[in-house]
Amino acid sequence: MNELQVTVQEEFEQWENQPPNLVNRGLNKITAPVALVLSPVMKKIAPLLEEVVSGANDIAASAVGKISDEIPDIENLDKKNFEEWFEKADNSARNFKSLGIASLTVEGGATGAGGVTLLLVDIPASFGLILGFANKIAFTYGLPIKSEDIQIAILQAITAGSADNLKEKVQIVLALKQTEKALDMSWKKIYQQSLDNILSTGQIIIVVREFLKKIGINVSKRKAGQIIPIIGGVSGAVINGAWASDALEAVRQFSRNWIVQKYFSKQKASTEN
Repeated sequence: MNELQVTVQEEFEQWENQPPNLVNRGLNKITAPVALVLSPVMKKIAPLLEEVVSGANDIAASAVGKISDEIPDIENLDKKNFEEWFEKADNSARNFKSLGIASLTVEGGATGAGGVTLLLVDIPASFGLILGFANKIAFTYGLPIKSEDIQIAILQAITAGSADNLKEKVQIVLALKQTEKALDMSWKKIYQQSLDNILSTGQIIIVVREFLKKIGINVSKRKAGQIIPIIGGVSGAVINGAWASDALEAVRQFSRNWIVQKYFSKQKASTEN
């Protein structure tokens, strides 16, 4: 295996086995006693997240923007040019992650003071921001984000990054790996299929519905921290920032690993033939 391929795969595995950040883990334990009280709210969150996914075409279109000019014909790059392109993509993706965390922090700070009454507005709005930056990150690495399978993988990665314990995260990553198997075709073929594609968001929602429920439950429990006096100092800004940090890193790790493995598998196949 190529050195870059090995490094990226090892970093993906390290991320896979890394527990959610302390804010996400800690708030879940502290707010567990109020989960029953929030149950009616939690049931309303997932359908609102589905509405956000229904706008996936617009989200994907806005993510492409100027970045489209920076995506080369990846499969036809030689090793040196691919590695140079990948380094630039890595830097851009880190910047998008930082911008995403900053944007979510601002959004969380603006709505955090409203407590539970604003959860039905706050969580879908935050999720929409995360999905937008997730698509920017994935597209930066050359993933054809107008592909339905890629959108499902992005949403699964966000769910993995929204987990509040390592066991749940690992289970979701296993599902993500199963989705990757469905993408076992050339990058160019997937990209061509997705160029003029209108996403079947209804089909996407059917596949990811259970994942959206997990996001809704986990994030609702964390947001409950905004109404518990003992941790009143933990603002919506901190909660949102922690969520964005884990969710966008999950998308970054999936995207960079997928494109690197895809590229070097193609190179190996070409050499053997």
